[in-house]
Amino acid sequence: MRPSHLSLLAAVRLYAPLIVLLALTMLVLRAPGDGVGFVAGIVFAMALLAHALVFGAAEARKAFPPTIARALLAGGLIAVVVSALGVGGALAPRIGEAGLFLVTVAGLHLVFAVLFGRAPTLRDGDAS
Repeated sequence: MRPSHLSLLAAVRLYAPLIVLLALTMLVLRAPGDGVGFVAGIVFAMALLAHALVFGAAEARKAFPPTIARALLAGGLIAVVVSALGVGGALAPRIGEAGLFLVTVAGLHLVFAVLFGRAPTLRDGDAS
């Protein structure tokens, strides 16, 4: 790793967990029904994107395997359908927001995995 990239690595290592914490805090503390699950999912996906950009697609796939992303996507879709049918009763809006969060995070992660299939990263410069 070149010395010029060390600060970027340190920044991602510092801020990625804080971004994840922000997303989860938004999901838990905001009132359901105003699309907070979608917004929190996008914020969470920003941490995944930063990790994939700095550490590479292979490391991103190790950290969050596509099979787990597909399972979360399926679970999120089930939660959204359960919420739409009103099965959860008073918790239906919260279940819907959590499902929307899971669908957004898993879907964007799978999109990132496809787009970054073999894109050059900062670590590629070290191999040569």
